[in-house]
Amino acid sequence: MKTATVAAGATVALSSLSGLATAAEERPSTVNEQVFSGACRGNCCGGCALDLTVRDGHLVHTYFHELPEPEYNHRICLRGLSHAQRVYNRDRLKYPMRRVEGTERGAGEWERISWDDAIDEICTKWKGYREQYGPQSLLAKIDGGNFASVHGGTGGSLFINAMEAAGINGAVDNILINASVDALGMSESWNMNELSDIAHAKTIIAWGADVADSYLQAWRFFADAQENGAKLIVIDPIFTTLASKADIYVPIRPGSDAALAMAMIKLCMDEEMVDIDFVRNSTVAPLLVKEDGTYLRGSDVGIAPDSLGIDEKTGEEKFDDVLMVWDEHDGLLHPVNEAVTPRIDGSFEVGGVPVTCAYELLKERVSEWTPEKAQEVTDVPAETIRQITRIYAQETPSTIFPGYGIDHYTNGEYSMFSVVTLAMVTGNLGKPGASCGLVMPLETLWANQVPRFLAGTKSWGNILAFDLADVLKNKSYLGRDINIKSMVISHGNWFSNRVSRTEMLEEIIPNIEFIVAIGLDLTDTTRYADIVLPAAHWFEVNDLFGAYSPQPYLMIQEQAIEPAFECKPDFEIQKLLLKGMGVGEVYWDLSEEDFMRMLLDGDAAKAQGITLERLREEKVIRLFPDNPQVHAKGGVFPTATGRAQFYLETPHVLFDFGQDWDYEKAHLPVRFEPPAEAWSENPLYEKYPLSLIQQHAKWRTHTQWSHVPWLKEMDPEPVAKINPGDAANRGIADGDLIKVYNDRGYVVLRAVYSAGIRPGVVDIPKGWQEDQFVDGHYQSLTTKVTSPVYVNSPFYDVLVEMEKYVESEGER
Repeated sequence: MKTATVAAGATVALSSLSGLATAAEERPSTVNEQVFSGACRGNCCGGCALDLTVRDGHLVHTYFHELPEPEYNHRICLRGLSHAQRVYNRDRLKYPMRRVEGTERGAGEWERISWDDAIDEICTKWKGYREQYGPQSLLAKIDGGNFASVHGGTGGSLFINAMEAAGINGAVDNILINASVDALGMSESWNMNELSDIAHAKTIIAWGADVADSYLQAWRFFADAQENGAKLIVIDPIFTTLASKADIYVPIRPGSDAALAMAMIKLCMDEEMVDIDFVRNSTVAPLLVKEDGTYLRGSDVGIAPDSLGIDEKTGEEKFDDVLMVWDEHDGLLHPVNEAVTPRIDGSFEVGGVPVTCAYELLKERVSEWTPEKAQEVTDVPAETIRQITRIYAQETPSTIFPGYGIDHYTNGEYSMFSVVTLAMVTGNLGKPGASCGLVMPLETLWANQVPRFLAGTKSWGNILAFDLADVLKNKSYLGRDINIKSMVISHGNWFSNRVSRTEMLEEIIPNIEFIVAIGLDLTDTTRYADIVLPAAHWFEVNDLFGAYSPQPYLMIQEQAIEPAFECKPDFEIQKLLLKGMGVGEVYWDLSEEDFMRMLLDGDAAKAQGITLERLREEKVIRLFPDNPQVHAKGGVFPTATGRAQFYLETPHVLFDFGQDWDYEKAHLPVRFEPPAEAWSENPLYEKYPLSLIQQHAKWRTHTQWSHVPWLKEMDPEPVAKINPGDAANRGIADGDLIKVYNDRGYVVLRAVYSAGIRPGVVDIPKGWQEDQFVDGHYQSLTTKVTSPVYVNSPFYDVLVEMEKYVESEGER
């Protein structure tokens, strides 16, 4: 924190901050100005370090914090610059509020109550439910709107455990995050090289990632690479801002990404663009797959497994049953790490055991995917497929930056695995400028510190969000009795951002007796609560931030201002609730500083010399050990096989909710299957011939910043971006109000012509709330049909139709 005294005339007037400033003529001739350090942490994959200027106790300015590495010194985005308007927004929650008795949820009828009354009423109800139905009668959803530690996800997880409540698996973004782990493993940067390494690439493919709008903090590295001569290829169904900067733009058919990637893999094989050494030595290509789908191991050929000692978690002895390969060097079978030239092709027998090289299975899988066949499926011309493949495979090192655009379909894991496998066969992994995956630091610094505060308690377990309506109806889940009576939601706007909103309004909210929402703003979620508790803004607390961000730093959040009105920090609210319930005694007297010191009191932090005192002095500390951090450096991957995995020996579901899934098919997830709904061969297409996409706009992070005045000046209302041809066919003029609908719901909003939208696609940029639409809600159009393996929300796997809206005929 820095302090200075400045003349009032040299400052920006505070009158824009909702009247909290003193009128100019009443100000003293000098004001006290201080600068604090903080972090922007609103689930945008950003995590930018900030300087926070405070004048006479009011936040007046945010600016990027100078970082120790020049390559990361960049300008913050418009959201980061507008935090003052979030802090002092007229829609900010100011006091605890109770829904007026007799009014409907969502009607907006509130009465102000005291904190004592709010906590007493909540805990009285919760104690009654707990006594009659058990602690799992409380359902707790700690969402992603605050990626801090004390007041965010870590503290929230401890709260759920202390309450012994049931949690919710939200089933969001699981494919990109978790399929990449199954393929590439996890290291300090998750499984992609750090962002600054992109500048070392000669070719970059942004695949389903609108970096220039939705991932702004990454864009500068793409631009740096282009200035260094790199080619940028953008693969996306819509002409995004990033596409306008590309050397080659590839407008792909929505949901067909796996087909394109498989054609590129086959072309690499056909034209000898495969990095054979990398494939042989750093992927599962030479591993021998038996008829039962497992790998040939030493025990299959008479080699006794070596003992690895006792497993600390299970207490059982562990054994290393070595993987075997056929060595072309001497024509003999060897453990994989002893072979000189492992064979990667063919099927044969070893000691009477039929086996097939994993690479042979991959070749068979992609064998039909010629560029011409892929063109039929993807709408990408065969010559374009050849062009981008040759550039990617030959003008190396090459980086693929996959985005959540390929994640949001029911077939998303096939797209992700196929894209990552393209990187494997070309050897574009494990070296500077060569990468494909997801980048964000792991909170390994305090992973082993958290259990000490669980105090023997644990949550009941997680309920899949898609199953919640049935759980409320049947009062059981996976064979266990559970009678949910109350729900508490914190750190997010779940009622607005989840798929299948119609189900939420009709089958979930009415069947939960008592809903508590903790938040910063009046949102779709707080509107449907019974009691609302106002939370402090990020800059009104002390905290640590070092997760879910591409920045390679641990940052300190210094409390810059006092919590406004009667708002309280999240952790303080949780402690009040725990104390009111008489549970989680270990937390009751725990301060922010106690919590931060506890998190940093572990071997990982000590090994890096990270202390709270050092953080307070330096503000940010680099977490990645190398610079730049390269995932799987040298081609050694942190997976079960030590190799990049396009074949999975023991596939698993991410979340077991009793679903049916095809174990055999999951072995080799490099395949193409059409999306469950958004595909022209679907019979539903005759009725609803348009695919819906929810582009992530630069103005909002999900629904955060949705009511900030400065940003609304530039993006004032929800719109549907539509192709002029599709509009003309339906008699829709540019600027008309339209109704976008399907059997699940509808939304009414303004149409905007865009030639950058493919015919057959409707783009409704994400992040608006119920009160901002003319009528309806865009999440009412979505479905909860999901991948059974990675259990994901299919935000883009949606078919709709649209028509001109006639207000007299509509519901207002």
